[in-house]
Amino acid sequence: MLSRARNRTRGFQKERELVRRLWSMGFACIRGPASGAKAKLFVQPDVVAIRNGYVLVIEVKTRKKGGAVYVEKEQVEKLREWSRRAGPKSLPLIAVYVNKDLGWRFVPLDRTTPTKKGNIRIDLRVLSACPDLLALKILTEPVVRKLDTFIDPDNH
Repeated sequence: MLSRARNRTRGFQKERELVRRLWSMGFACIRGPASGAKAKLFVQPDVVAIRNGYVLVIEVKTRKKGGAVYVEKEQVEKLREWSRRAGPKSLPLIAVYVNKDLGWRFVPLDRTTPTKKGNIRIDLRVLSACPDLLALKILTEPVVRKLDTFIDPDNH
């Protein structure tokens, strides 16, 4: 039982760390107040981060060492529902922190593998290829095209 409490504490600490890191990178973000509380009456992600109109709906997972990460079916369904309600520029992600070498990785749901029970699995190989914090910032940059690219289509 003590191990489960330690894991929950480590998870909460990582959620708060992620919010601080995203905030320092220019995201408006908040940790869900009932995150991890098994709230059944409403849908709530661990973290919501917004930048340049992009809404990132995030479920946070941590691991001490490498290996597959599993996410329960109910968590995935809630993440998808929250993202759907947030609109077309919303992206549901699983944020995974394994260790300092790999750091934070952000896994889109379409990069996960469904299990027989309907949960999802994220393999270490897939996790390693997913965007890190810097890539996430770049992905949420506004798309800017110079006016001359509209006038001269060959100039882009």
